[in-house]
Amino acid sequence: CKDRHGNPAFRHETIQAKYAHKVGSVIMSDCAYEELCGTEHKPLAQIRDLPMVVPPQPWLRWDKGGYLSVPTKIMRTHGYRAHSDALRVADLDQVLAGLNALNKLPWRVNHEVLDVAREAWDQRMAIAELPERTDIPELEPLSEEEDADPLIRKRHYWQQKKIIRNNCELHSQRCDTILKLNIAQENRDYVIYFPYNLDFRGRAYPIPPNLNHLGSDLCRGLLKFEKKKPLGEKGLWWLKVHLANLYGFDKANFNDRMQFTMDHMSEVYDSAARPLEGNRWWTKAESPWQVLAVCKELTEALSHPNPEAFESGMPVHMDGSCNGLQHYAALGRDVEGGASVNLTPHHEPQDVYMEVCAIVNHKIDEDFSRAMTTASEELTEDHRFAKRLKGMVDRKVIKQTVMTSVYGVTFVGARRQIMGQLEEKFIEAGMHPDEVDREAYAASGYLARHTLEALKELFGGARDIMEWLGTCAQLISKQERDMNEDTFKGDVVSWVTPLGLPVTQPYRKFGTTMVKTVLQTVQVEMGHDKHPANSKRQRSAFPPNFVHSLDSTHMLLTAVKMDRMGIDFTAVHDSYWSHACNVDVMNDTLRGCFVDLYSQPILENLREDFITRYPNINFPEIPDRGELNLELVRQSAYFFN
Repeated sequence: CKDRHGNPAFRHETIQAKYAHKVGSVIMSDCAYEELCGTEHKPLAQIRDLPMVVPPQPWLRWDKGGYLSVPTKIMRTHGYRAHSDALRVADLDQVLAGLNALNKLPWRVNHEVLDVAREAWDQRMAIAELPERTDIPELEPLSEEEDADPLIRKRHYWQQKKIIRNNCELHSQRCDTILKLNIAQENRDYVIYFPYNLDFRGRAYPIPPNLNHLGSDLCRGLLKFEKKKPLGEKGLWWLKVHLANLYGFDKANFNDRMQFTMDHMSEVYDSAARPLEGNRWWTKAESPWQVLAVCKELTEALSHPNPEAFESGMPVHMDGSCNGLQHYAALGRDVEGGASVNLTPHHEPQDVYMEVCAIVNHKIDEDFSRAMTTASEELTEDHRFAKRLKGMVDRKVIKQTVMTSVYGVTFVGARRQIMGQLEEKFIEAGMHPDEVDREAYAASGYLARHTLEALKELFGGARDIMEWLGTCAQLISKQERDMNEDTFKGDVVSWVTPLGLPVTQPYRKFGTTMVKTVLQTVQVEMGHDKHPANSKRQRSAFPPNFVHSLDSTHMLLTAVKMDRMGIDFTAVHDSYWSHACNVDVMNDTLRGCFVDLYSQPILENLREDFITRYPNINFPEIPDRGELNLELVRQSAYFFN
């Protein structure tokens, strides 16, 4: 395969990877890449899993549904036979009903947003998170004198490496953007559908990977419901609230969010009429392409002789409040934790990130006060960090760590997350670039420790349940078991969700095989049902995977109930979508399904199942629960908001 100059379009090279490892890579020539980028609005390749232009086949059993001619299974099981066998014999009626409710929802490409995105791409505008079309220039080689200085040479090496890494990311982003625009363009005149299946935890995903509503902001802005419904008085109100949410003004109460939109109507009209030539207010939003879509929809609605009669196909979202912690708080009936994540009614939405931030800043203030009354020679590292971080820690710095706390984030992981935020803060504060990495690394350890302590203080019940689940997983994965006359150590953790879906964690100690090719030798990891369980991964992954299986259960229950009422519904995990006119019905339904789900003895059933299957293991008692009244969820306006 050659490019237009007759040179090979691809070449094989060995490149440096992490931890001093070298890996073989196939690299496209610059000329071939430029030619490929010149076909941005033509089909690039025959992609297998595309949106469908006819309704998907309903799921009838574990291996029959979705695409009409492409074999598809209901779950991505990592190829383990035991998991597939469990699916074959399971009663999946409720799961199938939920997936079929999602499967049959018709969509359309939003022509107006697509045309703006294509024009911006063609004009090489790096706006609204569209990637830059040109690479960052690489550094000039060092002179002999500069190369002789180890410090300059080291700095040059790392700066050059960062540029190369950023250019690789830009390349991936460009390819991804071209692909999304191409698929949207090819389907602009069709009603399209997204067949669904499940990951191994039971979470529902559209099978087409490139253009779907689970994708990026651009993907979501490019899609709308095919069916249109009259807004009605409340639907028009919700559409305005939705615009504020997408813009990033989502911490205030609903009335203030609606007022935010009303206060910016001149910008809304300008964005709709002149998205690229006007003041580009929409590009400054948290979700710019979705904001542009709503600006155009709202402008059309308000231009209608009777705005409430305007028929809208715009999806309106209601999102959970740190949803993983909501599930933990419900499991543990945690009064304080539940209040922090809006399981109980409040006049204003509670912001768990701000609560954690306040606790962390209080700890910093205490260390700062001690530092100010301590002699310089007696100052500790904590004192120094407190002085450095005073007034610098905001919601954004600790948000990712709070979000991933439900996934069992470790100190190392929390430190890495916070370090990235501190680097930005230090650069903004004018710190010399040579000092940023060192100072951010040191200070992030101090801040990660305080953040994890704050989470334990605020969500003690969740931590107790996480620890209990992890302990159960460790006991199961380390026990001796005899199977088919072959003795092996440990079993993988498996359970059945309240909908009857069998879930098995796939983490095993893989075997490796060396495969020789004409270019190089490749090491391939091979998984097999008889390989021993990876106990460490089984323990760390069980708490988040178990909660993910429950959030999926909640979503599928809601999908089934909405479908029985004849109301269009879809979801992105903990973000539930429907027409603006149906948001109130969706809100009532999702709250009712959540209360019904957690009225069941979920942890008791899990422990009883473990004891039945592993009678030789002494499983610990379930942690004590609090006094949270789950019925309050029905009255909580900001449970999903």
